[in-house]
Amino acid sequence: MKIWLIRHAKSSWSEPGLRDFDRPLNRRGERDGPRMAAWLAAQTDPATWLWTSTAARALATARFVQKAFALDDDAVCATDELYEADAEQILDVLRRTPATIRSVALVAHNPGLTWLANSLGRKSVTDNLPTFGVVRFDYRGPWHDLNAGGAELDFLAAPKLISDDV
Repeated sequence: MKIWLIRHAKSSWSEPGLRDFDRPLNRRGERDGPRMAAWLAAQTDPATWLWTSTAARALATARFVQKAFALDDDAVCATDELYEADAEQILDVLRRTPATIRSVALVAHNPGLTWLANSLGRKSVTDNLPTFGVVRFDYRGPWHDLNAGGAELDFLAAPKLISDDV
């Protein structure tokens, strides 16, 4: 089974009075979205279920991911639990993935995603998962048993790490 951990694309700070939860993507985030979606669409083991934070920038990123994996709306589950979630809270959400799902994606925020990426496998992956960064793990077991150290790293990708020929 595959686990795709995806940090939201670059968000805007142009409106100082806007709540953090409501911040949209900035130009770079909007530019990286289609490029990363094309890259995701070309990967093996596409996600068939998508968890996402309900924050504006995560939902906007999740739309790119949903398109890349050709997911119907009923395969996308938005939850407030992923906003400002730590690694254990993110794991709790992943554990609720339906048993029939073989590949799951999750769009959320740092620092929780970086913490989870570094604890899910057997070694540290990154100091900071970049915006629209993607870490994919291989996991063998039921979702409800998912724990730190229980998965094997497949790869890490990010807009600056992938080819412009996507």
